[in-house]
Amino acid sequence: MTQGYKPVRDSGTFSYAAHAAVVAVDPEVGEVEILDYVIVEDGGVLVNPMVVDGQIYGGLAQGIGTALYEEMPFDNSGQPLATTLADYLLPGATEVPAARLDHMETPSPYTQFGVKGIGEGGAIAPPAAIANAVNDALRPLGVELMQSPITPHRVVAAVLAARTSGRSAA
Repeated sequence: MTQGYKPVRDSGTFSYAAHAAVVAVDPEVGEVEILDYVIVEDGGVLVNPMVVDGQIYGGLAQGIGTALYEEMPFDNSGQPLATTLADYLLPGATEVPAARLDHMETPSPYTQFGVKGIGEGGAIAPPAAIANAVNDALRPLGVELMQSPITPHRVVAAVLAARTSGRSAA
């Protein structure tokens, strides 16, 4: 027998979160290091907190990949340039920080037990949090990066462009 549950009032039962990153950026080589990462998530009543934490930490790793590593470039004729995992970079254990995670609990009034969905929350916010932290770190140099992933090549190119145009304070 298969059973399911759907709330009477289908209002959407989305989680809410805030992510904050502290990074160090080496403008000479373009390296970005995540020094600290904090997540505050409101998933309503957590039925299984360990599973929720796993989803959030896994989403963080995915979001770091989006922010700093994963890219699918193509040449002028449309041929992919990243055809193996040697070309398509992913964050590993050394690139994913031991993030600090805190839970708020605002029960959903529309679901049994007050639960909310938690699925994609961990993966959506990291690219924005990391990009904002990188841009904050590079602001004194007159650099703002608006394309992901924020690769070392893009960081160095933006720093050189800022120096050449005279925007850089350094």
